[in-house]
Amino acid sequence: MPDVTENYVDQGLSALANEDYALAVDAFTKALRLSLGDLADIHYQRGLAYMGLNDAVQALADWNESLRRNPYHAAAYYERGQLYEQQGNDESAAQDYSRALTLDLRLVEAWFARGLLYERLGHLEAAEHDYSQAVRLEDDHLLAYESRGRVRAASRAYDGAIADLKEYLKRGGGRQYDNQSETQSHILSLRVTRMILRLLRLY
Repeated sequence: MPDVTENYVDQGLSALANEDYALAVDAFTKALRLSLGDLADIHYQRGLAYMGLNDAVQALADWNESLRRNPYHAAAYYERGQLYEQQGNDESAAQDYSRALTLDLRLVEAWFARGLLYERLGHLEAAEHDYSQAVRLEDDHLLAYESRGRVRAASRAYDGAIADLKEYLKRGGGRQYDNQSETQSHILSLRVTRMILRLLRLY
C-alpha cells in the first residue's frame, strides 16, 4: 500500500516546482499532520512555498521549526539568511549564511549571497573571497564573475577586475543580463584608469 505521507510530500514538491504555492502548502501541511517522514525537510519545503506566497511570517516559522528538528539542515539556514537579509537583519543573515557553509562548503548560493552581503556592507576583501569560492565551485557562475570584477575594481585591483569582466562577457553574461554595453564601457574605463596610474607610477 502506498505511503500516504510520501504521496503528500511528492504532491507538494511537484506543486512547488510548478509554482503552485497554495497547493504545495496544503500538501505539505497534510504530510505534517501525519507526523511521518522527514519532518524537518517538510517544514523546510513548506517554508519555500510560503515564501512563494509572500508570507514571510509563516516561512520563517517553518524554517525555525526545520532547524529545531534538524540543526544540520544547511539549505534551511541559507533560506532563513535570505529572509533575514530582506528584512534588514544583516547580522543574522551573515550568521545563517556562515552556518550553512559550515555544514556544506559546496553550497554555491550561500557563498554568493554572503559575498553580496559583505560587498554591500563594504567588506570588499571578504566579498572577493566568497565570490571566488562561488566561481571555484561553479565556473560558469556569471554573476559571481561580474560581482568579483566589481569588487576588485573598487579595491583598485584593476588587472583582476578587467579579467573577471571580460570573462563575464565571454561567457555571455552581458547578453543574458542585458548589460553588455555597460560592462564594455566599464572595462574601457578601468583600462584607462590603469594606464594613467601606471604612467604616474601609482600602479
